[in-house]
Amino acid sequence: MLRQAVCFSLILILLGLPLPAQDLNQPSARLKAEKKDTSTWAGKVPENPTPRQMQNFLWRTLVMKDLILQGRVQSGEKKIPVVVRTRDRLIQFEFQDRPLQIRVRFAPEGSLVQKRGKSDAVWQVVTGTEKTKEVAGTDLAYEDLGIDFLRWPDVTLVGTDNIMMLDCWTYEANPPVESNYAKVRYWISKTYLTMIRADGLNAKGQAIKRFTFNSVIEAEDTVVIGEMKVASLTPGTDVSASRTFVQIETVAKGSGL
Repeated sequence: MLRQAVCFSLILILLGLPLPAQDLNQPSARLKAEKKDTSTWAGKVPENPTPRQMQNFLWRTLVMKDLILQGRVQSGEKKIPVVVRTRDRLIQFEFQDRPLQIRVRFAPEGSLVQKRGKSDAVWQVVTGTEKTKEVAGTDLAYEDLGIDFLRWPDVTLVGTDNIMMLDCWTYEANPPVESNYAKVRYWISKTYLTMIRADGLNAKGQAIKRFTFNSVIEAEDTVVIGEMKVASLTPGTDVSASRTFVQIETVAKGSGL
C-alpha cells in the first residue's frame, strides 16, 4: 500500500535509501527516523568531517535500489509524465511526452550524463556547455542531475548551521569546469549524514537555485522521495522566480536496467 508523508532530504540520488516515512516537520517524528549506517567511516564519525572525508562517505553510500518509478515533472502549467529507473549507481529518466531519455551513471571520478531521443538510439554524452543547459524547459540543468558539485575538488567546510531544526555541517564547493554556479553551498545533517539542502550561488555569493524535498513514498520495504522542488531564485532574496516539481506517484521493484 502506497502512502505519502511530509519530509525533505537530498536529490534524486537518494532514491531507495532509508529515509523516514513520516512527518519530519515534527521533532518527535525525526527522533524515530533511522540513522544512516556509519560503518563506512571505519569508526566514530569525526566531529567536523573534512571535505574529502564527507565526499568519500557520500559517494560510498550512493547506491540505489532496483526500482521503476512513475510520476511527472511540473514547471508552471507544463506537466511532463516521466518514468524513472534506478539501479546501483545508475538512474535513467524517460520523458513520456517527447523524444528524450537521460541517463546518469554516478562515479566519484566523474558522473557520466548521457541523452538520446528514443530507446533504440545511441546514447550521446552531455559535456561542456551543454551540461549547463536546462532539461525540457524546466529549472533542472543536466549538471544538476549529475550532482557534479559533490566531486568538485575545491571544497571548504565553512562551519555549522541549523536547517529545519537539524544541526548541519555546511560546505562550499567551487567548480573546476564551466557551471551555472560560481559555487555550491550544501548542508549535511549531523544526525542522518544526509544532504538536506543545496544552493547554487552566483559570483556575488547569492543563491540562484535551491533544491528542497517535500515528501516521500513508502512501498513495501522501500522508501523514496515523493516530491522534490527545484526553485530558481531572484538573486539576493528567497523569492522563487520559477519552480519545478519532480513528483513520484508509483513505485515498483525491477527497473529493467
